[in-house]
Amino acid sequence: MKRTILVFSCLLLLTASSFAYLPNEKVLKSFESIFNNPQDVKWFDKPDCYEVSFIQSDIRANVKFDPEGNFMGSTRYYKEQNLPTSILCKLKKRYSDRNIFGVTEISTSDEVNYYIKLEDDKSWVTVKVNGNGQMELIEKYRKA
Repeated sequence: MKRTILVFSCLLLLTASSFAYLPNEKVLKSFESIFNNPQDVKWFDKPDCYEVSFIQSDIRANVKFDPEGNFMGSTRYYKEQNLPTSILCKLKKRYSDRNIFGVTEISTSDEVNYYIKLEDDKSWVTVKVNGNGQMELIEKYRKA
């Protein structure tokens, strides 16, 4: 009897998790009008917004919309080739001895900030660059 209940519970859990969550029509229309051919799309219902996670052009993105379908913010993860050229040039000039490991771009409706992870043989650093190209060293760690 216990085994039957356990099997039934597992099947119920698997069935419930297989249904995809979709937001309201306004949010879905906004998303589809902005993003072309996204892959691996997953929606999440948050208390104050709808969040969607997806991949587009080899860039992992998380985007938030309010219930009316208005953009609230996004976080994108990518490599150096997707950085704006002006920021890439400043970064390469100032940190010419380091390689760019990855970029986290955080956008709101008002601003865009780039958190760029750099490395050399001895350490990791994170540099924050705002939309105007102003740089700030955020953290530095020594490699083991």
